[in-house]
Amino acid sequence: MASITLKGLPGSLKEKIEEMADRERRSLNQQAIYLLERAVREEVESFGRTYRRFRENRGPSPLKEEDLEGLRSEEGSREVDL
Repeated sequence: MASITLKGLPGSLKEKIEEMADRERRSLNQQAIYLLERAVREEVESFGRTYRRFRENRGPSPLKEEDLEGLRSEEGSREVDL
């Protein structure tokens, strides 16, 4: 197995990882590996998909399509169901 050394790791970050490890009953090393695996495995979700999931959980948007027109750029605009 490979090893990695992290230099300049803020103490507060190490403490948070240690706290998480304690809660999950893992060693610090196991927790760090778990977090790294999760970070590289996760797929970045599109805005539209995230917004639709949010609306499913929170209900319909109080905004109307015309409210958003001035906020969209030409290049980045994508259809999002309100």
